[in-house]
Amino acid sequence: MIMPRSVKKAASSQAMLDPLCEEPLYMQIANRLADEISTARLAPGMRIPSEAELMSLYGVSRITVRQAMALLARNGQVVARRGKGTYVSRPPLHQDLGMFQGFQDALRNQGVEPQTELLEFSISAGRTDPTLPEGLDLPVRMRRRYCVDGEPFAVVEAFLPASAAAVGEKRARELMVYEILQQFLGLRIGRADVTIRCAQATAKVARELSINTATNMLVMERTSRTAPGVICEFMRIYIIPERYTFRLSLPGPLEIANAIRPVETTKRLKLH
Repeated sequence: MIMPRSVKKAASSQAMLDPLCEEPLYMQIANRLADEISTARLAPGMRIPSEAELMSLYGVSRITVRQAMALLARNGQVVARRGKGTYVSRPPLHQDLGMFQGFQDALRNQGVEPQTELLEFSISAGRTDPTLPEGLDLPVRMRRRYCVDGEPFAVVEAFLPASAAAVGEKRARELMVYEILQQFLGLRIGRADVTIRCAQATAKVARELSINTATNMLVMERTSRTAPGVICEFMRIYIIPERYTFRLSLPGPLEIANAIRPVETTKRLKLH
């Protein structure tokens, strides 16, 4: 990697590390990089110079550099990507639950254009999927993976009416769920109910997101209804929690404790 010009310029204008200072060398390095991050000379998503470059720049050992990077990682300022290097962390993505919007629209409203990959478009998988709530006639199943900066962070699974089969796989690659419902099928969404829970990643989702099956995930489930009240969509989103938050703003007091409901483990769905 070629070291960013901003890093070179900053380094040349700063004094070398002070080995006599009470502050350990790794903290001196971490503080200088943190300053680059806080002033946006190292912008979100930008790659940090490699270990070898930092060793050469500051005249320290690999262990010292790794201690500095570990400190920045604990502070949430950088994130390591296996086989790719270390990058400046992005602010967590979020979705406002008080707004009626699709998952991708929520990302675009934050200036983020995610990379998406259609993992599946089946016209009948919903008829035999045991994770679909009982009583829903939504046979079309779409599964899509979302990435930002090349890193996967969510898998979206949507179940749609049989009429959505006419969309076809080719168009499904380009259209989001609400675009299919509203623009292609001509349905008007009148209401959407959302639940959010924590669950361990299934083997399938873990593989698609390149995470361990023991990883805890946010699982958001959304049930959309037309204006007359007919259910036209059920969506389940598996999200890596470190990269996404949900927000809700309501007028007046919000009685959170009274809204908490225990999960009945005997009725909990077993995700495939």
